[in-house]
Amino acid sequence: MKHFVILGKLQSKYDFRDYNDNVTVISMNKHFDAEFLERVDYWFDLHENPENKEAQFTKQNFPFEECHKLVGRRFYTTMAYMIAWCVLQNADKISIYGAKFTDDGNIRRQRELHNVREMLFYCMGKGIEIFINPNDIDDLFPEHIVDDGEDFDQ
Repeated sequence: MKHFVILGKLQSKYDFRDYNDNVTVISMNKHFDAEFLERVDYWFDLHENPENKEAQFTKQNFPFEECHKLVGRRFYTTMAYMIAWCVLQNADKISIYGAKFTDDGNIRRQRELHNVREMLFYCMGKGIEIFINPNDIDDLFPEHIVDDGEDFDQ
């Protein structure tokens, strides 16, 4: 099984502790916390001026076009590109820790939220198992409500 773990920038990324040899750990940019993480196999810094000089993937060498072909358009956030990259690596499972996207009316954050969710649903449609840290679910899916047993169209 190809299992990828994406560590975001929130403190809840430290909830991940299963650093075994069967998991590939990836993280974004450099949030000045590498010394607190047991291991990161790939760093992604896709900004115009990368801060992480150790990043394996930057704007210069990341496979943007291949990622765009997955859903037919470009993305607005590193997290969505990281998920797409996992798909290109034939992931069987993707786990996400430390992710928060708030739909607070800011158009950029709305695009980021929708891109990440779009990629997660794309993955599920492809049969890729998705695990989201329970401490992050309310943030990643802010409109989630408890099922009251009634269908929407009734």
